[in-house]
Amino acid sequence: MRFSPLPKIVKATLGVFFLLATVAPLPFAIVLPGQAQNIFKDVITIKDIDTYPATGRIDLMSIRVTNPDTWIFGPEIIYSWISSERAVYPKSAIYPPGTSTKEERKQAKADMVGSQDNAITAAVNYLQSRPEILAPLGVSGSNSAEGKALSAADLKIAKERADAIDPKKIKFKVSQTGGPSGGLVFSIGLVELLTEVDLMQGRHIAGTGTIDGRGVVGAIGGINEKILSAKKVGATLFFAPVGNAEDIANVPEGIKVITVATLAQAISYLERTRK
Repeated sequence: MRFSPLPKIVKATLGVFFLLATVAPLPFAIVLPGQAQNIFKDVITIKDIDTYPATGRIDLMSIRVTNPDTWIFGPEIIYSWISSERAVYPKSAIYPPGTSTKEERKQAKADMVGSQDNAITAAVNYLQSRPEILAPLGVSGSNSAEGKALSAADLKIAKERADAIDPKKIKFKVSQTGGPSGGLVFSIGLVELLTEVDLMQGRHIAGTGTIDGRGVVGAIGGINEKILSAKKVGATLFFAPVGNAEDIANVPEGIKVITVATLAQAISYLERTRK
């Protein structure tokens, strides 16, 4: 079968479309894996409250996203589609219409501060609702986290410790990271530092998820990029929001992803899997 050649006007029109697709900015944003920051290293400061050294590491994960003012062109989008470490999203799925880079940075900073406040509230509320986890070890040997019944004396000490936790004595210092997705990690870190029980057991953990004052974990963006980053820095366990369960795909070998709906579920998993 023979085909007639395209008329010149059609060829010219198609050529213009292909050229525009290459050189014209397109309404997309590119998401890339970011950095991991160990929150036990110069991130959390707790004053005038008893703390206990962490034996492991828990990483705050981040992603890199092109700014709302950045122009994205066809070749970069094609490359990002091909790359296993990049994801392409409509810009409207990430930024509200009309958002500027300045506005986005301001909002990201505010979200980070809010996530830290919520993380402190969630951790303190959790410990005060479970004072037995604050019972002393090695006094009567009856800490409930070790599977033993609490003595009346230890329970009294545990309640006193829980009531003495002042949220104003807890501060975070995080650089080059914004947004609300660090809440769950911050809360887990605080529970580890404020209890004698060794929840980390030397493990390298990472995670992500928003959190509210009740300890409820919320979904975030860039979940697969964060899991990939966690694997690259050596994490073997990753806590993810249950709301992101359907988004998780192609989990790298060597890292286990646990989805949780609350801070309590994350702590319970760490307790159950202690050696």
